[in-house]
Amino acid sequence: MGDALGTFGHGRMTFLKQTLSRTLSYIFSERFRGVVLTDKHPAHLARHRLDTVFSRIRLVSLMFGVLTVCWIPIDVVTLDARSWMILGALRLLVAGVFFALAGLPEKDVTHGAALALVALMMANPLVLHATAEVLLSDAPLQGMALVNANLYAALPFVIMAGLSLFPLVALESLLLAAPLFVLAALIPALSGSFSWVEVISHGWVLGLLLGICMLAGMIQVFYMEALLHRAHHDPLTGALTRRSGTEVVEFMFRLASDKSAPLAVAFLDIDNFKSINDGFGHEAGDEALRKTVKALKSELRDADTIVRWGGEEFVLLLGDTAVDGARVVIDRIMEKWLGERPDGGPLTASIGVAERLSDHANTWDDLIQLADQRMYEAKRAGKARTIFGPTLTVAA
Repeated sequence: MGDALGTFGHGRMTFLKQTLSRTLSYIFSERFRGVVLTDKHPAHLARHRLDTVFSRIRLVSLMFGVLTVCWIPIDVVTLDARSWMILGALRLLVAGVFFALAGLPEKDVTHGAALALVALMMANPLVLHATAEVLLSDAPLQGMALVNANLYAALPFVIMAGLSLFPLVALESLLLAAPLFVLAALIPALSGSFSWVEVISHGWVLGLLLGICMLAGMIQVFYMEALLHRAHHDPLTGALTRRSGTEVVEFMFRLASDKSAPLAVAFLDIDNFKSINDGFGHEAGDEALRKTVKALKSELRDADTIVRWGGEEFVLLLGDTAVDGARVVIDRIMEKWLGERPDGGPLTASIGVAERLSDHANTWDDLIQLADQRMYEAKRAGKARTIFGPTLTVAA
């Protein structure tokens, strides 16, 4: 019996140690950083996340706009004439803002714009909350009027809970929720009903709700990243597929155009790849492709994107990168190249580089085609080299 208990206790300790080890490994991993901050998000995740946030802003705003208007008869029935007239007029104004948000046209939004729209949507009902607290704080309320006033008082909790609808990282949730904690203390002071007990209890409940909302948002971001990775990545190399890469380069080009920022594209074709398949078999060719992506990832930033354009062709998307910056990246790649060929020689590539501003590209397709054209020029010029433009060629 003692041996059985000892074995059970040892097994339990082993399980706890393994669980703790896995938890700590995750906390210090890039994947955990991705649900706390956005600085390491790849372009395809950033685009889909912002698209999701924007579409939910429109949907939630439409629902709240309707509910805001439908609440006016309840105010009329339960409150005195002065209160319901003020709140009714304010409700129409708030509903107008909600409907304006719901009617925003489909478009790509920047990270800052998306957060600003969420903040505006949250601030809308807070105006009702603050006004009702001031209007009704000294009124002799009872029955349904008291119920209505308590519902107005609960609006900050409803708003906080609404954050859980959005795929937000932890820092974004904290930033958006901070004003709610300030108002939880400020509004009672303005209405003359300040109470430390009430402020602490409200702050405590808001904190619990914030924790739940942060967890919900982080889980959404985590699963969004996992699903997008499966759907958008080439299973052999881990690079983006051409279809997904096309969406990303289009998105990055629009953002760069909106900000008048540079965007560099490198089109890369592995030299003499057919000879690897013919001489050493397709497994060796697959290994060469995997080596290529691994080598490229080691030289690129987390925010840069690798797309398997087709066969042995790859496209590198370098956001906020001018020609000089692209030259630094390409020099690092050419210094080590992409690993070894099966025969022991270096695995080289022909590369063409184009940049949105310096090459005056009007569309993302023009940018890709120009980089592709320069890649073929590099191949015709002897391979194992990069062409940046008519006057700049770098050979190994």
